[in-house]
Amino acid sequence: MAINVHQYFLSLQFSSMTNYKVIYFNGRGRAEIIRLTLTQAKQSFSDTRVQGEEWTKLKPSTPKGQLPVLEIDGKMICESMAITRHLGRELGLYGKTNLEATTCDMVLESIAEIINACVTRKFRAKTEEEIAAADEKINLALQRCETFLARIKQGKYVLGDQASIADIAIFDVCDMARWSMKSINVDEYTVMNEIANTFSSQEHIKAYVSARPETTF
Repeated sequence: MAINVHQYFLSLQFSSMTNYKVIYFNGRGRAEIIRLTLTQAKQSFSDTRVQGEEWTKLKPSTPKGQLPVLEIDGKMICESMAITRHLGRELGLYGKTNLEATTCDMVLESIAEIINACVTRKFRAKTEEEIAAADEKINLALQRCETFLARIKQGKYVLGDQASIADIAIFDVCDMARWSMKSINVDEYTVMNEIANTFSSQEHIKAYVSARPETTF
């Protein structure tokens, strides 16, 4: 049976002219960046978490037979980063110029490298050697992102004083790594942490994070 988790959005009194429905499993995973983007834009949305037979029935109706998907006024779109970019464009979180949008894209590509390395570590690395190699790959991806951000960061956020999908992605990956990758010391990456901490200090983000359900991934 699907779980619809929306009480924390209602308590924040968000509103939206568009009906957004995030559909994913009962976890943060690849859907959390979508939830965070909608929350940053103060858009209300339905957070539907499917499990068991519900997913079996839903799967054929999704664009690619996978989750997450975002339903916008009844129309589904898929791929977490494509969804995030779409929301960034629609909700004013993608910079003000094409160059700023491309800067967001570069950061998202860097974050995708970290996420893919973390997925390998969590779900595919079995032996001690594989785990050690995966940890090394995660740290290398984090260091590349850290060095890149130090070069391009224009203020308290990547693009200056206003948060964008780049900052949301940075917070999401730091939060995910700190929570689920205990062997990785995310605190070593100071630029990433400065951005993540600034983003998470916003009252509406703090409210969302404190109210989201405890999950295993």
